[in-house]
Amino acid sequence: MFTRKSTGLVRQGRWLDSFVFDSSASFFFGPLVFALSSLFFFRGDDLILAEGVALVFALAIAAMYSVLTSQMPRSGGDYVFNSRIVHPAFGFSFNFSLTIWQLFSAAFTLFFIFYVALSPGLQVASFYLGDPHFFTLGVLLGKPIYSFILATIVNLLFTLITLLGIRKVFTTLNVLWGLTIVGTAAMVYSLAKSTSGSFPLNFNKFMLAANGTSTSQNSYLAVIKAASISPIYELSIPAIAICASSVIWVFYETYVSGEIRGASRAKRNFSAMAGAACLNAAIFSVLVYLLYSKVGATFLASVTSLSGGTVLPFPGGSLQALTAVFLLAAGNRYTALLLIATITLGYTILLLPPLYLQPIRSIFAWSFDRVVPSDLSNVSSRFHSPVKATIAVFGIVEAGLVLITLEYASLLGIFFAVIIAPAFSCIFPTSIAAIAQRINSNGRKGDNSEHPNHSRNSSGLAVLGLISLGFILFMTYVFISNEKYFFVTGSFLSPSALIAINFIFIPVGALIYLTSFIYRKSRNKLNLNSIASAIPPE
Repeated sequence: MFTRKSTGLVRQGRWLDSFVFDSSASFFFGPLVFALSSLFFFRGDDLILAEGVALVFALAIAAMYSVLTSQMPRSGGDYVFNSRIVHPAFGFSFNFSLTIWQLFSAAFTLFFIFYVALSPGLQVASFYLGDPHFFTLGVLLGKPIYSFILATIVNLLFTLITLLGIRKVFTTLNVLWGLTIVGTAAMVYSLAKSTSGSFPLNFNKFMLAANGTSTSQNSYLAVIKAASISPIYELSIPAIAICASSVIWVFYETYVSGEIRGASRAKRNFSAMAGAACLNAAIFSVLVYLLYSKVGATFLASVTSLSGGTVLPFPGGSLQALTAVFLLAAGNRYTALLLIATITLGYTILLLPPLYLQPIRSIFAWSFDRVVPSDLSNVSSRFHSPVKATIAVFGIVEAGLVLITLEYASLLGIFFAVIIAPAFSCIFPTSIAAIAQRINSNGRKGDNSEHPNHSRNSSGLAVLGLISLGFILFMTYVFISNEKYFFVTGSFLSPSALIAINFIFIPVGALIYLTSFIYRKSRNKLNLNSIASAIPPE
């Protein structure tokens, strides 16, 4: 009989750790930039109302994950309960797709730290401080090779922290998150305190300093006239799907739930997830309101449509342009310098712990179930972390950084085009599992609370599954039906190919599972389906 020892992981995470982890996985600066950069295309610009609608659905998704996580509080996230409730091939296929895209995202996030955050940030700092050395350094960091070198250093640093155990990861993240909140509060205060005319004045001065005397004396109005965009002040349906990015990922603690205290209680899980969603939505909405009133929705739509070296002196398009806008809106050098650190953290660094831990813990769970080599689930007895899985993730992310440096334009197009891939890969199968939980519960005789399909609230869980399923299908439809915006990029792939690539790794995962099943059956006399019939030990 095949038996397994305990995982070796230890429940070291507190409620606060879960709350910060969930907030960071869906933090607002990246989604805020994405939402603002879509203004010129969709024209409807009521992002605050869109955020409110997205929050309602995000809370339903969080509730679904809270219940399922409490039933099987094991690291590995939705792979664990999807493989137990539906089928191990089903759980692995979708989780494999999620992991591939998260590794891809981790590589880009590391690259973005310097390319779209620090590079324009230092150039604006040069304007505030009157020191050309900052401008030179900012331009230097905007070159792919230097972004690669520094990203490699950060990749190594975060890998070392992760190897030291999840307690160290949580401590590091809590400190960085706290600093980001302080900086964000300073940004809110500065925007609220400023007048509506202070940003145009700062922007005009910056453009004159950056581009010389040939620049228009009123660059602010020149940008608006050049773009000829008139956003309408109403809710745009695609904006709901876009704004969801700031609140939808707050269930990420489920991937490390085997290391979270009290993860067996659904209410405890939901309080951390829902609290993170509400906080992110509140900050997102406040910043949108202040940016609209102090900078102007028309200008924001215009500057993102014209960016890329033609309006602002940055080659990185709307990402770098909006970084500069945020800093110029600060109004003074002290707040601007604080915001450089805040935006760098909020854009990129806060995402790294979730982006590292999800693939590592998923690979660990696959290995524990023997779908991939078993030694990848070996856990350090000293640090209680899966060492080989962590090193494997480091290597894959580093390979991604090499590819990004060599083929930045093409891969950036793919990166923006696969925005629905991670959400679909985890929320869709989990919604199916939540609905299937009700069906299996109805068809089961007796009441076996140890059965992996057991649910004390199967009816409510099925409703949450239906709501979540409807929303992820809605999001998928919105992104695919707006291919002119999302899938027309600098990539060498056609729009149809870019749409298809969002889902390509799901059948690849199914093929990997089938291959592993046949191999284990013939070589080790193990039945992977039987292994997945029981919840993993702690």
